[in-house]
Order: sequence, then structure tokens, then C-alpha cells
Amino acid sequence: MRLLSGENGTTRRTILALAWPVILANLFQTLTTTVDLLMVGRLPDPAVALAAVGFGGQMVFFTFTIMISITSGTVALIARYVGAKEPEKAGEVLGQSLLLGLILSLPVVLVGFVFGDAIVALFGADPEVVAAGGTYIRTVFLAAPFLFTMFISIAALRGAGDTVTPLLVGVLINVSNVVLNFHLIFGARYALGGLVLDIPSLGVLGAAIGTSISFGIGASVYLILFLRRKLRLQLRRPRPLWNRETTRRILRIGTPAGLEQVAFQAGILIWIAMVVSFGTEAFASHIIGLRIESFAFMPGLGFSIAAAALVGQNLGAKKPVEAERSGRESTKMALLIMGVAALVIFVAAPFIALAFTSDIAVVNLTVLFIRVHSLGIPATAIFFSVSGALRGAGDTRWPFYATLVGIYGLRLPLSFLLGYQLGLGIFGVWVTLPIEYYIRSIIVGRRFRTGAWKAVTV
Repeated sequence: MRLLSGENGTTRRTILALAWPVILANLFQTLTTTVDLLMVGRLPDPAVALAAVGFGGQMVFFTFTIMISITSGTVALIARYVGAKEPEKAGEVLGQSLLLGLILSLPVVLVGFVFGDAIVALFGADPEVVAAGGTYIRTVFLAAPFLFTMFISIAALRGAGDTVTPLLVGVLINVSNVVLNFHLIFGARYALGGLVLDIPSLGVLGAAIGTSISFGIGASVYLILFLRRKLRLQLRRPRPLWNRETTRRILRIGTPAGLEQVAFQAGILIWIAMVVSFGTEAFASHIIGLRIESFAFMPGLGFSIAAAALVGQNLGAKKPVEAERSGRESTKMALLIMGVAALVIFVAAPFIALAFTSDIAVVNLTVLFIRVHSLGIPATAIFFSVSGALRGAGDTRWPFYATLVGIYGLRLPLSFLLGYQLGLGIFGVWVTLPIEYYIRSIIVGRRFRTGAWKAVTV
């Protein structure tokens, strides 16, 4: 049946209503982490500070592999239950997800605290980077239970179609992070009547402490909101406390997505080791460039969340045609917006790089990174949005397969070939990313077109 333009227009409005709060929330988060880099980039040894915080941030991203094993199942199940108008079951999934997240966060605390320095040293970083990066990791990983609670809460609400609450809470978290980090990185003195308050300058450690406290603030706010039962999802004491069947379903759906992220992050770490081999300046440029690229990725993430929620809810309501339309329209909108963003950052690359540092070597490499990776942003738009649609249906295996092929079949061997064997250096390593994303987008796109995801059982 030919879809009417009016139906497409309604779908687009629904997608935008879900996507724009996610995009804004990601914007605030990215701005906050970018401000962190701008701050540590003004410390006495900027390349070391940028590399240390970059390593620490990458390790935090690695913990997302565990969280995504939970949240992918959480989103799919909650979206189905909301679509089927079963809020009690959706609340049960939320409770089990939070409990599972707390349990899985404890080993993360232990690993980060004990092996912080060793993790950074594993990549062959300079001793100064190892010391600073290890300190950052040990501190931030202590806040892993807070981070897991935040991440699961955000995913659950978005699966229920509430993207505004995570935006509002995210603003509070990010403002807190900026204020705390500024004071703790650089130090400050305040005179309060007859008292003088001295806040010491803690540098990279200050950035880690400020970030950890902001995680704690965010987790507390979400738990209070859930317990007050004012949101679309309500947290009730599960009976029994540990529901094996619900947990099994969460992990059955989420495990392929978690494995996808394990494969992705493991590949990224190997890739980073290649970048580090070209020097601290190259890695500092890599970190800055990734942070800038994340601005262009934000629409894709927003439309991915919208596609996941709408596909899951429509399938739960037995509306497969509307589910497919949601996925297609999300992809079109992501491609349009991210294509424009790619053009803008390609042209503005020199000005962006100079905002972070005056080190000319880092500036030149950052410009190269931004421009090379801009070429792959349209493919990233397709991959993000289509993968979101598949995950919303509970079809988490195909994004996993695409990631395996992209990372291990293309990015790593091609980086080694171009960067080392053919002598293209850091350019040869970086140019593999856009190539990889075009292949990944083709794989998930073909899976979506088959329609087989509509029959996945959750």
C-alpha cells in the first residue's frame, strides 16, 4: 500500500517531538565534556592533560558496553509494554534493570580503582599521561553505580516515549559538572564574611572529581522522580525483588547489543593504540577531533532513540506498517541534518581547532582529523538511525554483525595496511573510519529492508 504524504508528515512530527529533546540533551552533554577539554587544555602541559582526560573518557565509554547489555533490552521491553498499554509491566522492567545495573557496576568500580594506571600504560602512553590518566580513571570509576543508574534511567524513559525529562535532568547534571570542574581544575578563593574558602587547583584530578559528583547528582534526581511516581514510568518495589524471567528477557535482548559494544570498544582501544604510536600530539588531536565529531553525531543519536521508541511501541500495538514508516522517516531526517552538519564542520575545522589549543602541531592534526571524518558523517546518520529502529524491534544481532565486519574486517586491518605498511602515517589510520561506516550502513540497511525484524520475539 502506498503511504500517504499526510501519514509521513504525522510520523515526522512524532519523530521530531521525541528526537529534539534527545538532541538537545546530547548537545548539553557534549558541550560539557568539550568545556572539560577546553579547561584542561589550558593547564601547564596541555597535551598531557588532554591525552589523560581522553584516555579516561574512553574508559568510561568502555563501561557503556555493560550498560548497553541492559538498556537495549530495557528499551525494547518498555516500548512494547507502553505500546500494549501495560504500565505495570513497564515499571517492573525498570526496577529489574536498575537492580541489575547496580550489581554489574560493582566490578567496574574494582577494576578502575585497582588497574587505573595499568590500563593507560597498556597503550604505551608517556609516563606523564599514565600517571594523570590513571588518576582520572580511578576517581571516575568510583562513581560507576551512579553512572549506571543515570544511563538506565535515561534509556527507560526514552523507551517509554519521555525524552523531555532526561533533557531537563541532563541540563542540571551538565551545569553542575561545568561549575564543579571549573573550581576543582583551576582552584578558587571566596571570602564569606570573616571566613576565607580556598579551593585548591587539582588539575586533571579536579576534572575527575567534578564529573563523579555530577553523576551522583543525576542518579539521585532520577531515583527521587521515579519514587515520587510523577513520571510516565513508575518505580515500585519488585515482587519478588529479583525476577529471573524479566532479567533473562532483558539480557537476552541486550546481550547482542552489549557484545556489539564490547567488539566496538575493544576495536577502538586497538585503534587508539595505533594513534598513540604516532605521538602525544596525534592522540591529543584525535581526542579533540572526536569531541567535535560528536556534535555532528548528535542528530543521529536523537533519531536513533526516536526510531527505537516508535518502532517498539508500534510493534507492541500491532502496527507493523507504522513501525516501518517510523524507521524510514527517522533515517531520512537524520541524513539531511547530519549532512549539513558535516559540511559546516569541514569548512570551520581550522577555527574549531584553534579554540582548543595554540599548539600548532595539534591544531594541524586536528584539522586533518575533522575533515577526514566529516566525509563519513552521512553514513553514520544511516547506521545510527537504522540500528535504532532494529534495536527497538528487539533485533539487536544485525547491528552487532555490522560492527564486527566494520571494526575487524575493515578498520583495523586497513589502518595497519595504510598507516604502517604503505607509510601514510596517522592519515592512513584515520581515513579508515568513514570507509567503515559506509559498509556498516549498507549491512543494517539491507536488514531493515527485508522486514524480518518485525517478527522478532521479545
